[in-house]
Amino acid sequence: MTDRSDTRRRAFLAGVAATGVGLAGCSSLNPDGGSDGNSGGGTTSTPTPTGTATDSPTDTKDDSNQQSKQPGDPGSPKPMNTEAASFENLEYWTAHSGVKLNADTNTVYQGTQSARIEGRSGSIQREFPVPVDLSNRDLSIAMKIEGPLPTALRIYLFDTGNNATELIQGYHNQLPGDWVRINPSINNANADMSSISRMLITLDGGGENKKYWVDDIRFHDKTTNKGQVMLTFDYMTRSIYEIVFPEMQKRNLKGTVAVAGDRVGNADRLDKSELKEMKNAGWEIASMTNDFGVLAGQSKDIQRQRLERGKKLIKDMGLGDPAGLMYPKGFADDNTVELVPEFHDVAFTSFNASEMGLSQSAIMGPTLVNRSRPSTAEALKNQLGPATDYNGLYVPQQNSIGPDSDNNRQVLQDMLDAVQQRKKQGDIEIVQPSDIVL
Repeated sequence: MTDRSDTRRRAFLAGVAATGVGLAGCSSLNPDGGSDGNSGGGTTSTPTPTGTATDSPTDTKDDSNQQSKQPGDPGSPKPMNTEAASFENLEYWTAHSGVKLNADTNTVYQGTQSARIEGRSGSIQREFPVPVDLSNRDLSIAMKIEGPLPTALRIYLFDTGNNATELIQGYHNQLPGDWVRINPSINNANADMSSISRMLITLDGGGENKKYWVDDIRFHDKTTNKGQVMLTFDYMTRSIYEIVFPEMQKRNLKGTVAVAGDRVGNADRLDKSELKEMKNAGWEIASMTNDFGVLAGQSKDIQRQRLERGKKLIKDMGLGDPAGLMYPKGFADDNTVELVPEFHDVAFTSFNASEMGLSQSAIMGPTLVNRSRPSTAEALKNQLGPATDYNGLYVPQQNSIGPDSDNNRQVLQDMLDAVQQRKKQGDIEIVQPSDIVL
């Protein structure tokens, strides 16, 4: 019998083959500021840009519950109209002083051209004379960054009162150098998302030599009416079973542990029986390749062998088919993100900054989902707020718990208490990699 993960993986790969970007049932903003199914009143008859996907398995699936949803509902099968945010027409965008904004037909993610931004702040923006309703939408964007590195791409969505929701995506030289589709993290959610009048895109870092490309902004229906939290634990350290597992059990919280099959049972790692006990208690097993070694920089053949072996070892131990991959050290290159969909549904990078651990609820760039490692309970609590306000996905990561580790038991307890409280209040739901909607 075909299991759920294989079915989802084939659907994802079929989408990649059909659209070139693996995005379906998604949309971009209308050039006149209106949107299909939302308040705005703008014209929606402008032709769709070349190469943009407008259909999806969701749209054609015979599902009475889905078909009964309205365009503004989370999970609605009806996308917004697909228009100018593909950067096929740059007349809707303006550059700040000292910034060059040009169409680039040689470096393209989707369609016939992208936007190349160079110099100073690297900031561009567009106005929406008729405000658009993005209250039930998640955002993704394709980007390629030449410099500076490390850096962060920021997207600001301003409402009619000039309040902003800020999205942020960290980036460094241990991530792919070619185009990537990102699910930017929610740094704050202060705007009235039902009335967005302006979008600004900018790149962090000083100096005059900023250079990056953006293309194909997409807006998808949200997949949840509340925030989501995925509690992840890497490297199979003893403390995950001895400290984290019982503390989570007390609070009826389920986690995800990243496993490297060739290291299971080592003196300082969890063994198969312990991992099975956790799985039977509702935990999910993710892969961290076969041996925790960094994939980025290895040949494509070596990366493929390590991904395949890591998955096979987990399945052979009776721990399930791992839907998720945790990149060792959070590093990935162009070969990594090309190979991952053959073996896993989603793959997670990692940042030290807590504000970079949030993503959208509808994952549009499944090979680079954000995680962060909060060092204090307060840092975690600060991100539970935006996750709840935006209905986003927050993925905190811990490696070990103890006096000389990431955090001690008390900090862990405080973190789990904060998550449990939000869960009891109905603000969040606990999810695992297999729950993610692609």
